[in-house]
Amino acid sequence: MEKSDNVCVRFTGKIYAWEFQLETFLKCKTLWGHIDGSSNGGSTAESYVANKATWDAKDNQIMSWILRSMEPHLILSLRPHRSANAMWNYLKQVYKQDNNARRFQLELAIANYTQGDLSFQDYYSVFDFVE
Repeated sequence: MEKSDNVCVRFTGKIYAWEFQLETFLKCKTLWGHIDGSSNGGSTAESYVANKATWDAKDNQIMSWILRSMEPHLILSLRPHRSANAMWNYLKQVYKQDNNARRFQLELAIANYTQGDLSFQDYYSVFDFVE
């Protein structure tokens, strides 16, 4: 494994930064087609058979990158999925919230947040979050 094959952001159940980094990583490796479905191993039956082993190896490499980038307790949920595309779609379906749900979640967190015994600086530093 090359140093450049490491995905730095760990998937912890929050998909935003992880999805962006993994998509960029796969696009620079020219492997994004395995995720979006545009790479299917060949357009004709002959080219599909000739390229299947290479395609499968690349797809399994992507699946290993996905698995290595995840928190261990989340990995077992991907066991039934046998392609990078299936893993990606499952993760997006389960973990990606639409903007309305995320906005509601943030508004609720802000409404329930109190200063308590935090210093003024510590209290307001909480609002500098990205995710």
